Amino acid sequence: MSLDLTQTAIQIDRMAQELRSRDAGRRSRIERAVETLLRFDAEEYAEKLQSSRQTLAWRLPGVPEDPAARHAAPAAPDDFCVVATDGSHIDVDRHLPARCFLINIGVSVLTYGSSSDARLFNEPRLYAAEDDLVIRDRLSPQREQVIEGAVLGARRTVEEIAALVRAARDLPEDIPALALMDGSLIMYDLLGFGNRQFVLRELIEEGFVAALDELRRLAGQRRFAVASYISLPRGAEVVNALRLRTCPFDVAECERHCGQLRPGRRPCDEGAWGIYDRELFAETLAPGERSAVFVSSSSLVADYYQGHDVHFFYLHAGEEIGRVEIPSWVAEDEALLGLTHALILDQCRRGPGYPIALMEAHEQAVVTGPDRRFFVEQVENTLSGQRLPVYSSEKSRSKRLRWL
Repeated sequence: MSLDLTQTAIQIDRMAQELRSRDAGRRSRIERAVETLLRFDAEEYAEKLQSSRQTLAWRLPGVPEDPAARHAAPAAPDDFCVVATDGSHIDVDRHLPARCFLINIGVSVLTYGSSSDARLFNEPRLYAAEDDLVIRDRLSPQREQVIEGAVLGARRTVEEIAALVRAARDLPEDIPALALMDGSLIMYDLLGFGNRQFVLRELIEEGFVAALDELRRLAGQRRFAVASYISLPRGAEVVNALRLRTCPFDVAECERHCGQLRPGRRPCDEGAWGIYDRELFAETLAPGERSAVFVSSSSLVADYYQGHDVHFFYLHAGEEIGRVEIPSWVAEDEALLGLTHALILDQCRRGPGYPIALMEAHEQAVVTGPDRRFFVEQVENTLSGQRLPVYSSEKSRSKRLRWL
């Protein structure tokens, strides 16, 4: 039986009415948040953050400059290059006759100016060997982590930045360049694996951070920046900073002072509860402008990124407020920071409000429904051709057959 569209439509209508009733209160909270931002004292915030660091209930950023600052984009250079990667994967499926997964990395290399060029390609890789499917603790080989789900997502992120390094090495050295990833530079997929240090060590330190080291080395040889772009970001770190500034207590001990209060009823909620950073900066930034640069306080970065602090800013890209994340060595170099701002804005204007290099990389990376069906059939046919046992669950078979 198909979805009952009538019942679904009724429920959607109820949802819309509920959202509309919340909108007036949300609008007033955004206005109060903007007022707090405009009178924000960064020194007082830093002092309160230091005294409250052990008792806070939310993640807060470092604020090294006036958070209400607005920066116009510098002009993009006449000649430049943007390289971008994105990835997709086919996860391990227990219904398949072989345990394996596939990662497909899409790469786009776009060169603008006097020698304009475009290279688009993808790099699929099948993981099926025993050592490919798990991460083992070198100090205790019987401890292992199967690569699937969130861990597979993290492995794909490592493959994306590794492909970025390979592509960046081949860029022309005489023109400025930007290496661009989709999503966050912080490997949030691994937040729940703090009790498995060997997983974090292999994927973050030996994988992602090693690639950042190589990108920084390349930046020492030429004008070269690295960034990631997040479309429709759901971050609220800057809003959380405003909450700390409006906290009425000398030390923000969230659990002791307000642990018994519902969200929306706490003193700090009045001008900030339930809103995102992008909504705040939509009120203050003009098209093309970026916000101040903030510093992430993620524990993953502090513990595993080996000095590659992650900074971020918000950009009014024309169609949306996007979040741009950059390593500390880009944030601390005014020329590279300006290049990042200029080229991402240029990419958004050339594309449909989103960096066109990332859009092209995504098109190369995407694995479609027919691709997935072909993959399954190819696995089964190849195993059968090699006279290996081919088996599948009845559930998997039933999805391919029409019974009634």
